[in-house]
Amino acid sequence: MRTDSGIKNVVKFRLTGTPDGNLLVSFYHLNIASQEAVNWHIAEQLVEGRLMAEVLYEGNLQNNTAYSAAIYRLLERVEVYVNCVRIERVK
Repeated sequence: MRTDSGIKNVVKFRLTGTPDGNLLVSFYHLNIASQEAVNWHIAEQLVEGRLMAEVLYEGNLQNNTAYSAAIYRLLERVEVYVNCVRIERVK
């Protein structure tokens, strides 16, 4: 199954000084409705080698438990519709 939906409304923030080091938080809108479709999108990225060990979480905002308080504070600053988040360690 391919989603072919494309990612829209990408908004990125950097979090510093977390227990995991510096993080890049990317919010985006994936034009799909179900969590299963989000999982397929993530599986496609894994197969294509675009997800690495440095990714702490990627998927639906509602399922995120990594740094949830900080993520929702950042989300208040996002002015476009988003339904997914990617949290990754950066140097």
